[in-house]
Amino acid sequence: MREDLFLIIQKYNFIVYAILFISLWNIENIFGVSKNYNKWSHSLINFWFIIPGYIIQGVLGAEFGVVLKFENSIGFGISSISTIWQVLIAFLVLDLFYYLYHVVMHRYNLLWKVHAVHHSDTVLNVSTSLREHPFETVIRLSLYILCCCAIGPLLWIILFHQFVQVLSKIIIHSNIRLPDKFDYLLSFVFITPNMHQVHHHFKRPYTDSNFGDLFSIWDRLFGTMMYLSKEQVIFGLDQVETEKSKSIKSLVLINLSETYHV
Repeated sequence: MREDLFLIIQKYNFIVYAILFISLWNIENIFGVSKNYNKWSHSLINFWFIIPGYIIQGVLGAEFGVVLKFENSIGFGISSISTIWQVLIAFLVLDLFYYLYHVVMHRYNLLWKVHAVHHSDTVLNVSTSLREHPFETVIRLSLYILCCCAIGPLLWIILFHQFVQVLSKIIIHSNIRLPDKFDYLLSFVFITPNMHQVHHHFKRPYTDSNFGDLFSIWDRLFGTMMYLSKEQVIFGLDQVETEKSKSIKSLVLINLSETYHV
């Protein structure tokens, strides 16, 4: 059963991602918060980041699979406990990891300059979920792999977590706004598009809020949850020139001498 699930996720995850991405892309065209822009032209820059991201994930993922399979074979970590507990522990620990990782990327100037590439998008839509500087991809995946190896769940559980995490990432970056009451209820447990749009507001302190990845419990627990009406949210960064945010060259060749975050 577990191996079957592993194979199903491995075989069909890209198809599920594509269906969700295309569906939300079209829903945005009708119900999106932002409509007065050239969506294809804007999103082509974000699509470019698929190439380095795919290469980096392929290289690091192959090495990670070998290490975790070895850990599983010797019963290291939580791989020997019941499946339900493994899933629960892995999802909570890895989601806490992503929350703390996200906070750190905002706190330190050098890391923020890399992460600011993602935040510099002046219109949030599903393609923004792809917008990650290659340096950040290396940092994020390396730390994620270390965290996974430290707790040592079965490999298929990690794959399942990645699957759910990517689905969530696509959804929360979509350019749609949930009804306030529904969002209020859903946000007690999960990060919603409404919450994440506040995180992409162009000014602090809102930029430094709503750090959660899948669950909203960490923002509630650590006091980083904030709300802002859709009329008040403006995407982008006041620290990055608009033209630079639209140039792949400027986004990739980060000027480390500039101070973005203080």
